[in-house]
Amino acid sequence: MSNCLRQELFLIGGALLLVIIFGAASDNTATLLLIALSAYVLWTLYNLFRLTRWLKSPSTNTPETVGIWEEVYYQLFHLYRRQRKARRKLTSILSRFQESTQALPYATIVLNANYEIEWFNSAARRLFELRSGHDAGQRIDNLVRQPVFTAYIRKKNYEQPLEFSVASNRLLVTITAYGNGQYLMITRDITERAKIDAMRRDFISNASHELRTPITVISGFVEALREQADPKLQMPLEKIQYQTERMQLILKELLQLARLESSNGIEHPERIDLASLLEEVYHDALALDNSRHVIALDVSPVSIEGNREELRMAFSNLVLNAMRYTADNRGIRIFNSADENGVYVGVEDQGVGITYEHIPRLTERFYRVDPGRSRDQGGTGLGLAIVKHVLDRHRAQLNIQSTPGKGSVFSCYFPHAQRAKQTQHGVTQL
Repeated sequence: MSNCLRQELFLIGGALLLVIIFGAASDNTATLLLIALSAYVLWTLYNLFRLTRWLKSPSTNTPETVGIWEEVYYQLFHLYRRQRKARRKLTSILSRFQESTQALPYATIVLNANYEIEWFNSAARRLFELRSGHDAGQRIDNLVRQPVFTAYIRKKNYEQPLEFSVASNRLLVTITAYGNGQYLMITRDITERAKIDAMRRDFISNASHELRTPITVISGFVEALREQADPKLQMPLEKIQYQTERMQLILKELLQLARLESSNGIEHPERIDLASLLEEVYHDALALDNSRHVIALDVSPVSIEGNREELRMAFSNLVLNAMRYTADNRGIRIFNSADENGVYVGVEDQGVGITYEHIPRLTERFYRVDPGRSRDQGGTGLGLAIVKHVLDRHRAQLNIQSTPGKGSVFSCYFPHAQRAKQTQHGVTQL
């Protein structure tokens, strides 16, 4: 019990004792008790009034009083000091945060649960031409009027960033949910990067087109020379022909990559029977393999929407990749499956396998785990890059599982598809 409370109880006890003594002497105990109680109530109301007035504008000077009210003012004053200290600390943290975000090179916008702008930095002001006193509180899709951006906002699926154009700028937007229904929108201007990528694609495409003719001519003359050349020249001519054929394959795959990169999406998707498509890939593999491997086909009636030729190219590259890195007489399995989440198409081999650190980079152009072995096997380093581009265009994913010395599984996952139903004619539909 605090000293102030003890003092308050002592005063009340003393006052009651005096009332009882004087009441007994004057035979007016009830009247004196009523007067004493009224005086205490008025004293309490007076202190409540002073407390209310102080709370409206707290200061370091608390009203002078005695008893329990002194303790009340003491505790409230220290609470007020702690709150002021915490508020100053939070204000300092918020100021440092705003200063740091203002210095960010990326446009940063804080949105509330209704996608209304709560705050933005200088980069966002310049990029989207926002006005501090006018655009705060506006919905972001009312200010950035691009159909693809509006659809992205309404879809509310921000696992993947959005790339779109505003005027002459190419933007990359990332939205992250945080707090109580708030969103952090970060936008990067990738116009220069997009221009460089376009220049690179154009260069590769043009260079590949220009090189096709001389390489074809060289290959034809080498083949003609081999038919009439001296036996001593057969070996060098054979090596020249092998390298020209390999160059032709590289040019072919570079052109395929350039075509995939130059188009934004699949213009006319069709319903594709995966069982039928994988059977074609299987028979092509048997023809190329010359019975070197044990190739098995394990398919079920499943269909998806997409571009048939692109998917055939991707699946064929996976099978050829397995054939190159699997020893003779070992197994290769081409399979597909479906569940409530999506459709899977994959190639499983019993090849050399891949160590973990190489897996994330396998889809990079010209990346090889073992460059010497890849060249010996006839690989170009572009096959998996083509697979990734085809799957990206079909909104699919490539999953790679591998154990060195035991083999690998390359699986293509097409999400949000349904299990196909086989009709009486054997045609699969979703």
